[in-house]
Amino acid sequence: MAKDFPRSNQIGQQIKKEIAGILQFEVQHPTLRNVTVTDIELSKDLRHAKMYFISKEDKSELLKALQRSMSFIRQSLAKKMTTRGIPNLEFIYDAGIDHNDRITELLNAALKK
Repeated sequence: MAKDFPRSNQIGQQIKKEIAGILQFEVQHPTLRNVTVTDIELSKDLRHAKMYFISKEDKSELLKALQRSMSFIRQSLAKKMTTRGIPNLEFIYDAGIDHNDRITELLNAALKK
C-alpha cells in the first residue's frame, strides 16, 4: 500500500514539533516562551520552511526576537534532526486566529441584540 503522506510532510511535522520545544524550553528570551507554532509549510526540496505562529505578545517585537534567536534555533534544530540539512526558517504571524476571534466577537454582539 502506498504512503499517503510525502516525506516533506513528515519532516515538516517533525520540524514543527522540535521548534515548538526549542521555543518553549531552550530559548532564553522570555517573550518567545509564549509562542505557539500553529503550522508549517515546507518546500518539496526541504530547503525552505515557513513557520506560522501565534502569541499574545506584540507581533513586531516577537518577529524581532525570533530573528535575533534564529541562529540558536537552527543550531538546536540541527542537533535534534537526522536529516542532511536544516531548512531556512521564516516565521510568519498567523492572523487567522485573530480573524476568528473577531468574527466570534461580532457574532456574540449580534446575538445579544
